[in-house]
Amino acid sequence: MASFRAARELGADAIEFDVHATVDGHLVVVHDYDLARTTSGSGFVRERDLNYVRSLSAGAWFDPAFAGEQVPLLSEVLAMEDLDFELEVKGLPTETLIAGIADAIAKAGVAGRVELTGFHYVALAQLRTLLPDSRFGLFAPPFTPWMGDRLYQQIITESARCGGFDVVHVLAGRLSGLDVEGLHASGLQLHAADPVTAEELAAAFGHADQLTTDDPESGLRLRSHACGY
Repeated sequence: MASFRAARELGADAIEFDVHATVDGHLVVVHDYDLARTTSGSGFVRERDLNYVRSLSAGAWFDPAFAGEQVPLLSEVLAMEDLDFELEVKGLPTETLIAGIADAIAKAGVAGRVELTGFHYVALAQLRTLLPDSRFGLFAPPFTPWMGDRLYQQIITESARCGGFDVVHVLAGRLSGLDVEGLHASGLQLHAADPVTAEELAAAFGHADQLTTDDPESGLRLRSHACGY
């Protein structure tokens, strides 16, 4: 939670996070399927119960000052005010996960502030029927040179339209080849994903409607210069 609070204090509009279900059906916010990299525990989230997951340090791996940070519950994250949420359906796409996500969003009353993403497209299709007031983001397939810019544009546009998505997420390094006005004409928004360099970050403000970055401070500073707020 410390990182989410810090992003809000910096002035971020939204936070991105991944959701998994524990073996006893509770939804937690953690990046990896396996607990070993970002917590003091081990094993797959889906094979551990909530008591075990909540007993772990989720911050010591980053800095000893954050040793007391727990793995957050989804409900705790959705209770945060003054933020929108990009929720990636990351865990095993079971009915427990799908129903739990829909229930948590409904109980928090934040459906209009949530965009759901992920590679579990069947799960996203089910969630779309449960959460008609939320937005859905398509992770665009990777670009390969044989496609060319025009075909790539057609692939991501038609994939998003056929799947009922509202937003297409494209790696920031690929933005220059896209016709943003064409995406908008198709009813789609463009999300710049994971800019690696300062140049890619700057390009995102000239092309994309929204972006995700691991360096929100630099992104917000650049937005201030580019957009005046």
